[in-house]
Amino acid sequence: MRIMRFSSLFTSFLAVFILSSLEKPSRNSYGLTPSDASWVTWEKRAFDHSLKKLQKRESFYKKILETQIAKQISRYKTGLEKDHINKLSQLIVHESKKYSFDPLLVTAVIITESSFNNWARSNRGALGLMQIRPATGKELATEVSVQWQGIPSLYDPEVNITLGAYYLSKLFLRFGDLGLALEAYNHGPSRLKGYLKKGYRPKHYSQKVFRNYSSLMSNFYWQNWYEHPSPSI
Repeated sequence: MRIMRFSSLFTSFLAVFILSSLEKPSRNSYGLTPSDASWVTWEKRAFDHSLKKLQKRESFYKKILETQIAKQISRYKTGLEKDHINKLSQLIVHESKKYSFDPLLVTAVIITESSFNNWARSNRGALGLMQIRPATGKELATEVSVQWQGIPSLYDPEVNITLGAYYLSKLFLRFGDLGLALEAYNHGPSRLKGYLKKGYRPKHYSQKVFRNYSSLMSNFYWQNWYEHPSPSI
């Protein structure tokens, strides 16, 4: 938001100076006095510097997030080859950011669903890391333009997490509440809607996810943050 505000302010000032050039063509070719042009140059440099600082901090934060998630994954038996395991944390961060989710939240969902067992299968037929049913997976794949190859697609970590993160976002937009979105993810949106009509709001699954999320947050902010101090910018 700060970038947007600063950029809008700079753009507004620049627009004023350009309009000034149309009204007073007798000045230089851009209608700006030397002092005005100098001020605009300074503003642009200040903006560029601030943007670079924010980008550097974002890159740093992303890196330590990936490291933290990788540590969590290493605690589980994933059943995956090493090259797939190494990409998992990057994939989780990437897909989470698409929908403005905290990657640690998506990590908590995966831990709750499958304990990072890529070959997990529920008694209801849900498959893979984020436990998606084939019928749901096929529908989601069409919506996000992911190639669908049946059940094997859900055992592909990239496809599974791509569909799972999208599905959670879709449910959040539908129910407008993260707790309800998580319950819909677990029970199915139609069943949850039926529960709500009867005045019953299930909480067991969402509370389990939130407990896992809280644990991940605690490890990240109170342990790893101090092990990796913020870069001097």
